[in-house]
Amino acid sequence: MNYKEKTVKECPACKTINELNAKFCQECGYKFFKEGSEKPKEPAPPLLQEKKEEKTEEKKEEAKEEVKEKKKSFFSPAQIESIRKSEEEMKKKEETAKEVKAVEVGEVQKAVYVADTGNHRLQKFTSEGEFITKWGREGSGDGEFNSPNGIAIDSQGNIDITNRRNYRIQKFTSEGKFITKWGSEGSDDGEFNYPQGIAIDSEDNVYVADFFNCRIQKFTLEGEFLTKWGRLGSGNGEFHFPIGIAIDSQGNVYVAESHNYRIQKFTSQGNFITKWGRAGSGDGEFSCPQGIAIDLEGNVYVADFFNHRIQKFTSEGEFITKWGRLGSGDGEFHSPSGIAILKK
Repeated sequence: MNYKEKTVKECPACKTINELNAKFCQECGYKFFKEGSEKPKEPAPPLLQEKKEEKTEEKKEEAKEEVKEKKKSFFSPAQIESIRKSEEEMKKKEETAKEVKAVEVGEVQKAVYVADTGNHRLQKFTSEGEFITKWGREGSGDGEFNSPNGIAIDSQGNIDITNRRNYRIQKFTSEGKFITKWGSEGSDDGEFNYPQGIAIDSEDNVYVADFFNCRIQKFTLEGEFLTKWGRLGSGNGEFHFPIGIAIDSQGNVYVAESHNYRIQKFTSQGNFITKWGRAGSGDGEFSCPQGIAIDLEGNVYVADFFNHRIQKFTSEGEFITKWGRLGSGDGEFHSPSGIAILKK
């Protein structure tokens, strides 16, 4: 297709549709290049929105420098090559698309809630897919979103949503009425730098994967800060871009790390229990693991993004089975990122 005829363009890294004049992908931050020019050696990481809340110039500069350091290794050369091969095999030519990032199934009403990331809204459906309602628009006010991502449902049926580029959590009733919010951009307690996954335990405590801050934060149902754990690193209890999070029936916390290529398991207070995984494509190995879910028996399911498959493990990390490969047929995947299990 002639570039002059295009009105949109597809990101080769994550398949998100962007405006034609966009310099970076609105989702993964991939830096677009002009036709005929040399491709950059590595794509840029997700762009961070300019600060909207007042902060001292000194803290602002410190935060920017810290983020710059964490951005340098967002995609490895091997992952970029995997993206290139995926493009050649799939040859997708979508003209328009809407990104749907996370899905959560409500236990009380058996409703399905979808974070419609590219449309900056949340949609609600019946379990058969019939539309019920929607709410939200792009913005930073109450009930507005800028790239909503993770969804979790509490025992009262209320909806908690991570808002990546607004650096906060918002809570709504099941019908979309705004209840409360918490969080702002930063690295202090209760602040976020690109919050991603979110999970709620049986006692209604809220856990958030604070992506660029490389930590997990825990809050009450009302957003009161309780505790945190983690820092940038590869040791036990350290993280390199935590993205997926899930809670088992015992209250243990499982975290998927996209750039340490592993799963870590903790107590509800953040005490390290065990870990498994490493970079690769063999059984029990990962290439940018993202979504994570746990069934009633305690088995752990992981969406293995660049390996285009799902892997299943015991609660201690013993490999059980896997399925999927790159493709568009039944049982095939192209970069699976989210996963959920209906518990009855």
